[in-house]
Amino acid sequence: MEQHNSGGNFWIRSTGEEWVVLEEAYLTEASTYEWKYVMNGIEQPPVIHFCGQLLPLHRLEKHEAFGQLITPFSSGQISFEINGTKLDSYIYPDVRKMTEEQYHLMLGDILHEASLCFEYSDIKIGITVDQHSRELSLAQWSYIESSFSSLTSMIRRVIEHPTRVLQAHEQQMRRYRVKVVDARTLVWVERNRGRSPDGTIPETVKSSIREDSYNTYENRLLKRKLMELRHLLKLYGNTSPAEFAIRAEAYADKVGYWLRDPFFQRVTPYQGVIRISQVFRKHPVYRQCYQWFDRLYKHGKERIGMSYNYPLRETFALYEIWCYMQLAKIFREKGLLKDSSRLFRTRKEGIFLHFSEHNESVVQLNNGMRLSYQRVFQNNSAHFYTFTQRMVPDIVIDAGDRLYILDPKYRVANNLGTALGEMHKYKDGILLRRNDERAVQSVFILTPVQSDELRYFTADFHDRYNMGAVSLMPGSDMGSLSDLIDKLLVQEI
Repeated sequence: MEQHNSGGNFWIRSTGEEWVVLEEAYLTEASTYEWKYVMNGIEQPPVIHFCGQLLPLHRLEKHEAFGQLITPFSSGQISFEINGTKLDSYIYPDVRKMTEEQYHLMLGDILHEASLCFEYSDIKIGITVDQHSRELSLAQWSYIESSFSSLTSMIRRVIEHPTRVLQAHEQQMRRYRVKVVDARTLVWVERNRGRSPDGTIPETVKSSIREDSYNTYENRLLKRKLMELRHLLKLYGNTSPAEFAIRAEAYADKVGYWLRDPFFQRVTPYQGVIRISQVFRKHPVYRQCYQWFDRLYKHGKERIGMSYNYPLRETFALYEIWCYMQLAKIFREKGLLKDSSRLFRTRKEGIFLHFSEHNESVVQLNNGMRLSYQRVFQNNSAHFYTFTQRMVPDIVIDAGDRLYILDPKYRVANNLGTALGEMHKYKDGILLRRNDERAVQSVFILTPVQSDELRYFTADFHDRYNMGAVSLMPGSDMGSLSDLIDKLLVQEI
């Protein structure tokens, strides 16, 4: 369907760039844009809706209205409605955003490191760390919630274009309906032609027929996996909190709807030993289905859950926790981890990592240092205080009277300088209570940005200004962060 034309009345741009009409605009997610509407002599201000929300006018000049909009943190087709006329557009993914695979990698890293840090706590509850597990876990539920839409797309494509095989089977039929005469048919005729009164070919012949069958190994295994998934979702529906149970039941109903499709009705579930066939290796859709179900049960090592379920749209929050746990990992591997009890909360449902302000999520180190998550500093704080405003840096390394602050910044590719400028408030605004001296020795940004060209990432910049940026991306080398910690430890010896 052809898109309505805005008549050149609605214009949009990024700050500092040229105005373009909406049809020519390239919009990216989580970005801020300026817009203007030329009213062509009409005095009434326009009524403009973006994604169903009314856009406010910032100012109104002669025949022109101006405003600002922020695109959502997701990509896909969106619509504008200008004075009742609908205009379609598209929001493209931000290249800086992590992939869904990296999201799951972070979640796995956090919970795996939590299981190792748990050994340094005083909590007397045992946990298992098997790779595969059929037990319910928050990590598994998070995986289902964040990737169920992709499974829906895969199953729909399987139903529309399933694999099939040409199978032959024997059947009694009238001789004039025999289309293929093979060796087995000839043998049957020779054995049975004597039964006819005149010694001719019998009226009914046993012959082979070939038909397309969807009852292939891959389809049978896929049906088995879907039946197991429906049972798993029913378990989540019966044992999870109400907010999870409703969604689990909805997912289970969706899987049941797939299994009632005529395609799956013609397929029998596979019961034997599972193997990886050539179709699972090479067919793009079937390979993705196999990988989805394989990852579904790889949460055994993640038996420690998280007290809050971080959806994919909150990757920035998960990135902060992941950076903190990577620091805990580095200290653990250096043999400095002493006590991690204050990272965990025990409930009747199990053990949970618990990160929040005022929670004092702290790891005690052997050399008297402490690693804190979102430690609060304010005017009435005991040992350290601020004289301006309340401050909550994400990660604080406490070494007696000295502090080292690391602040994860999920998306700062184009404004690292601005982000570093904001770090001055920590460096200059947190003081030691007993003598009013500056307590923060250095501040660093942790970011997934990969850049060897920007000076903020260089060792010379770090040593000269005691601040800078460190690249930290899930799945990549942690050498830069480990080197930074080594320099910090040298200063504290």
